[in-house]
Parts: sequence; C-alpha cells; structure tokens
Amino acid sequence: MTAVRPLTVVALAVLVSLAGCSGFLGGGEATESATVTPAAVPTDEPDAAGTTGEYWGNVSVDANRSAVTQPRVLELRPNCERPPGLVVHIQVLALQNNDPATNEGINTTWQFASPSNRDLTGPYANFVRTIQSGFEPLLNATGVRYGPLDRDGDTASQPVTVVNGNGTTTSYRWTVEKQTEAPYEGCWMTAGVAPA
Repeated sequence: MTAVRPLTVVALAVLVSLAGCSGFLGGGEATESATVTPAAVPTDEPDAAGTTGEYWGNVSVDANRSAVTQPRVLELRPNCERPPGLVVHIQVLALQNNDPATNEGINTTWQFASPSNRDLTGPYANFVRTIQSGFEPLLNATGVRYGPLDRDGDTASQPVTVVNGNGTTTSYRWTVEKQTEAPYEGCWMTAGVAPA
C-alpha cells in the first residue's frame, strides 16, 4: 500500500467541498437552505498521526489547469458560508490558474476583494495592473505554502508563500474581513494582501 501524499488529500478535500455547489459556481443564486461543508483549512497543529497541516502544493501549472480546478475555482464568487481560510485558498488557486489572455484568475480575486479594498485599488483595470506588476509571483505559481490562520473576531490573516518554477519563494500576508454591509454582509472578503 502506498502512502497518500498531502497534496492528494488536499485536492480530494477541495473536490469534495466543491461537489454539488452549483449554486455557488455561477449556476444561480444560493438559497438560504443551501449548506456547504468547506475543506479543512491547513494549520500547523499536528493531527492524530503527528503530521502538521502545513504543506506545499507542488503541482505544475499544466497539471493544475484541469477541468476540476480551473473552471470551478475561477467561477466561484463570495458567499457567506465560506470560512476565512477557504476564501484565501480560493483566491490563491485562482491566481495560480490565471490565464494571461483572459485574466480569469485575477477577476476571481477581484470578486473576493472587499468594497473598501476596491475603493483603495480603484477600478478593475487598476486592480489587474496592480496584480500583474506588484504581485506577479502569485500568478501561475508552481507551489504554495499556507501558514497558520490567525483570526481575531471579524478579521483574519494568513501567511501565504508561493514558489515559482526555479525555486524562488515570495511571501505575503493575506488579510480578510467579515463584511458588515449589504450586499456582502456576513461574507469574508479580502481587505488586503501585503508582502511579508
């Protein structure tokens, strides 16, 4: 029997969490009775086997651009049933799978940007330029390491380190906040991403 690699477990958990979520995948509005069981967000705390949830998602971009990840992640939009860590993971996966011809991954990240973040960034075209010039290591990264999620009330932050094909790493701190005003009241959205 072969050991299951952590990335395989995470990929399966994401698939299970996304299965049956057609209401959240651009296929219509979510109803109040809809429930989502999100994938567990990795932490540094050891599990029963003594291993930590800390991992590198060392999947090549070509292998990662599949019918599973690209369309499903890139079509996700904010809903108020996702925990803060899953919101971070969705955006990082979207940027990893960004198509430079359409910038679908950047658009997904824009959808999860809080209204205050959008006000600060300016219109979508500015957001695209900001990602392409100041955060390009996130685009099509070949690996990702998520640090522990730090949550304080309605604010949470998580360290995210990306690695590119030649092994260069770049670290960021992703900050998300639970929104208090319509139309996103109760939803976790990105307040900012800063180099760490």
